[in-house]
Amino acid sequence: MPLSTNIQDLAYTPNLKLDYCQRCFRLKHYGINSHNELSVLTVNKVLDNLKIQTRDWIVLVNDVLNVNFEVIERYKNHSKVLFVFNKADLVVNNFNYQNVQRRLIKMLINLSIRTPQVIISSATNNYGIRKIFEFIRERELNEKIYFVGKTNSGKSSIINALINYTGSIVAPLTISNLPNTTIGLKQIKLQKHNIIDTPGYYSEHSILHNLTNLKDVASIQNKQKIKPFSFQIIQPQSFIVDSLLWLTTTNDKLASIVFYMPNKLKVQRTKPENLLRNLKNPLNNVYHVNNCEKLTQELILKPNMKYDLMIEGLGMIVVQGIEKLIVNTFKNVKLTLLKDWII
Repeated sequence: MPLSTNIQDLAYTPNLKLDYCQRCFRLKHYGINSHNELSVLTVNKVLDNLKIQTRDWIVLVNDVLNVNFEVIERYKNHSKVLFVFNKADLVVNNFNYQNVQRRLIKMLINLSIRTPQVIISSATNNYGIRKIFEFIRERELNEKIYFVGKTNSGKSSIINALINYTGSIVAPLTISNLPNTTIGLKQIKLQKHNIIDTPGYYSEHSILHNLTNLKDVASIQNKQKIKPFSFQIIQPQSFIVDSLLWLTTTNDKLASIVFYMPNKLKVQRTKPENLLRNLKNPLNNVYHVNNCEKLTQELILKPNMKYDLMIEGLGMIVVQGIEKLIVNTFKNVKLTLLKDWII
């Protein structure tokens, strides 16, 4: 998006000789996303008009803990897709990467994607960056390579890592923990190849959509290695994740439940009969949220199987030995239950 001296524009700058706009400056140095609603409208317009040709490649980037199945469905029939699952360093030990990759490939095959190409990456520690670059280098020069995915999945961070890896003389992209940092198409010359950074898809099904304070949103967009909350239970239990989510298990034998969520979040365990009382505790209501309607969902499970329950925008819960999960969260939040666990 070109710089503008119109103060109402997203790309406003008081001086056209500067390298970036006032909005990018605030994002980079203060973590403030001004004009957020206008950013969403602009992003949606850009993505709706995105024209990817048959000959072009898509690098579809997902946060490994927040897989966006809507974006996968949107592009899975394109003939040239590389699936990149980013932020692996936050949840997976190095020696488990290959096992996780096999499970992700199986997950994609179950979504009717034949022989999916998958790379696990971490823009933070440069894991997988060499493989992504080698993939790009093998493409024909007339093939554009579009980086697409959900907002905050790490597209721009991966591109910055590729710029550093190749020593390309290109200004790094602006990144932040806030949604919709990238609002327009950005073409980058990576050696002889053209790669294009696109705005991230903003999901109204994300739990973050219900937070009114952008500082809360930024704090939950975790960049530190996650310390899982693990529990062994032998009878029904309830768990509260701040004011964002609570659930109750049904089990009559030894079961396990593991929360893979940002370290800032607090997971409290309680007896089901004490759940309502604990929900009223001010310590469990630390986030500013919209007055959104809540929804209770019952998930029937097979106790002998291990499942991943993905809560969009929040993370993943891995359960085993549980017959039923009763989950309560905001009505708009998408829950995805995977029979084939990933982590």
